[in-house]
Amino acid sequence: MQELDVSRLTVAACFEGTNVKTALIVNESATRAALVGMISRCVDFIDANKTLNEPAHIALTVNELVQQFPAFTLEDWRLCLYMMAKESFGPYYERLKLAQFVDCFTKYDQLKQPVIQTIRENERKDAERMQAEAMRHLRPEYATEVNPIASRVHPADWMAGENRLTYTERQEMENRQKQSNK
Repeated sequence: MQELDVSRLTVAACFEGTNVKTALIVNESATRAALVGMISRCVDFIDANKTLNEPAHIALTVNELVQQFPAFTLEDWRLCLYMMAKESFGPYYERLKLAQFVDCFTKYDQLKQPVIQTIRENERKDAERMQAEAMRHLRPEYATEVNPIASRVHPADWMAGENRLTYTERQEMENRQKQSNK
């Protein structure tokens, strides 16, 4: 895991990171160690009287957060815990237990949703643009939008064998096509 400067992370950059569930499948011990280390650093940084002070409590917190927020990336965890240390989600009033972590992760998830929607909308627009570009090059010889005879045939009827073009209709279409190419 790379140690990047957390202060430069953005929610959009975190979206492109490694999913926690995937990282746990690929290398469980290293991922768990990283998550426990992140939680431990956050707990050490935030000065609270009632906090996670036993390894079992930290492990329970990590497991619960992974369970409740499976779509988070490792970078999301880093940014969320950094924001917790800055008290971006509000003060902790001398208490930093599992409930406070879940609350802060929920607030981070709410902060993240508009950014993800924008990213998904841009991806959708790009896919539509690419599809339109590809379709522009796949103009069929007898396109229904320029051929009124072919447009009268419903695709389901065509597949059933009904209402197919007659030989003379096809010749007429070919003649029109040749004339339009001249």
